Amino acid sequence: MLSRLTLRWRLTLLHTAMFGVVASVVVVMVYLQNRVVIMNIGPFDEAAGPALPTGREPAQETSHSVAIQRNEALGSLITQWIITLAVMTVLAGLLAWWVTGRVLKRVHRMTSQARRISTANLHERLALAGPGDEIRELADTFDALLARLENAFNAQARFIANASHELRTPLTVARTTLQIGLATKDPDRVDRVREELLRNNDQCIRLINGLLALARGEQGALREDPVDLAEVVTEVIGELTAARRADGPRLQIGVPTGCTVLGDPVLVAQLVRNLVDNALRYNVPGGEVHVELDTQGHLTISNTGPQITDDEADRLFEPFYRAATRTGRSGGAGLGLSIVRTVAHACGGTADARPRHGGGLIVEVRIPTAASTLDTSIERLPGIVSSRPHSTSTARQ
Repeated sequence: MLSRLTLRWRLTLLHTAMFGVVASVVVVMVYLQNRVVIMNIGPFDEAAGPALPTGREPAQETSHSVAIQRNEALGSLITQWIITLAVMTVLAGLLAWWVTGRVLKRVHRMTSQARRISTANLHERLALAGPGDEIRELADTFDALLARLENAFNAQARFIANASHELRTPLTVARTTLQIGLATKDPDRVDRVREELLRNNDQCIRLINGLLALARGEQGALREDPVDLAEVVTEVIGELTAARRADGPRLQIGVPTGCTVLGDPVLVAQLVRNLVDNALRYNVPGGEVHVELDTQGHLTISNTGPQITDDEADRLFEPFYRAATRTGRSGGAGLGLSIVRTVAHACGGTADARPRHGGGLIVEVRIPTAASTLDTSIERLPGIVSSRPHSTSTARQ
């Protein structure tokens, strides 16, 4: 029965019932105290003049009269207290109804605003005004949830738009290549078609992986695990060094023995891989790449390369943007630095770029480090980073 009532009704009935119980206890206690006082009151003084004949003894008549007066006094007292209790209970119920209505008015406002919010207007917020109480905290929490939902929907929409836009070209190339390959029986031509299809397929895979990493980073790092950034940098450089040509850019590395940050290990590794890979791709013959990391999570990667402006350096973080001096040099999709900044923000850090004097680019990434107590609890993999306080090496790719 009560479960079908609104919260306002339930709170009103609860407060009224509590007031009624407490008031009843008070009335009973006051009645008992007054009863003791009234019962101890002696007989009233006899009135002047001759007594009327009643057929009873004077003492008996006096006792009977006192008992009647006491009962009348107690009865009148009980009637007055019952009426007072009933009136006060009704007033308490009305007051409880008004107070609960005032309190729940903000909840009703939140409910009406929340009902209006949909996928078409996720940018709207409750923005509840008033004191910083529990209801305000609930509204702020709901606004934070809406912000996360908006980011997730926007990331999904951008992922779909970017995927449909960027996959159109390689799929068209694959279709044209297949049509040409099926129209010829020349073995050499078939081999070239096969190689072209494999390259096109690799490009599609890199594009899809980049879009997935970008969308995942835009939603925020869901995990906050301790990550040894120095170890990640060393492993990524080792992987890319083994895959690159021997006459590639010269690589100079400065990595400390340990730098623990909090973030998603997969996203952090993707960030470092994109930075180093971009520095190696967009370079010049006989160029250099410098990788520096300190114990505060400050990673700096600079590389030689074509001269770019400050505006171009900042726009490199935009999805699918490539400077004129970088377009067509490596067949990239223009997602590398976009993923870097997105992942850095998801980890609570920053990513900035500026032109390098003499040509090239300098990218600085700052990721907050973990607490010092976490540094001692991380088990390092042997043989990845040397135990020297700071190692600086030069490698030729």
